[in-house]
Amino acid sequence: LPQIRQLLEECKRSNNNHTYPVALLCLATGARWDEAESLTRAAIYGGKAHFHRTKNRQSRSVPIPKDVEDLALKVGMPGNGRLFMPCRSAFRCAYKRCGFDTPGQMTHILRHTFASHYMMAGGDILGLQRILGHSSITMTMRYAHLSPDHLESALRLSPLSQLGVMEKATQP
Repeated sequence: LPQIRQLLEECKRSNNNHTYPVALLCLATGARWDEAESLTRAAIYGGKAHFHRTKNRQSRSVPIPKDVEDLALKVGMPGNGRLFMPCRSAFRCAYKRCGFDTPGQMTHILRHTFASHYMMAGGDILGLQRILGHSSITMTMRYAHLSPDHLESALRLSPLSQLGVMEKATQP
């Protein structure tokens, strides 16, 4: 989480004031940068971001926090067109200022971060697939990087652990 905070702070410092709200939308929804950046004012309502211009041409709606919705609508451009100016290069600059070493993931880093944290918080892989808009569960699994600590939950959540079977099995 400290790295996420650092990156968001750098996005706030950007000369392009749309960088920060687009980054927040990506972190809140798992959206691709282009999907969040191309949202229209009409696509953010009712506590959801409604993505229509997606990579696989499948529309999807993802809940967003009220404060993210409010900021996007406040900072975004007026009118019915795109809400945000292009800000991918401003994001790249913010990312580089952080000094992270994740080659080839620069603009997808927020999408990967969303997926990992969604799973570590107890989300299910099928739900994540729908949120990310993947047609293949295999692709979703690539995004759901799990930390070694998170894998330890498999022991705690197994039926044997919940039944106490292993404790009884090891007693004389």
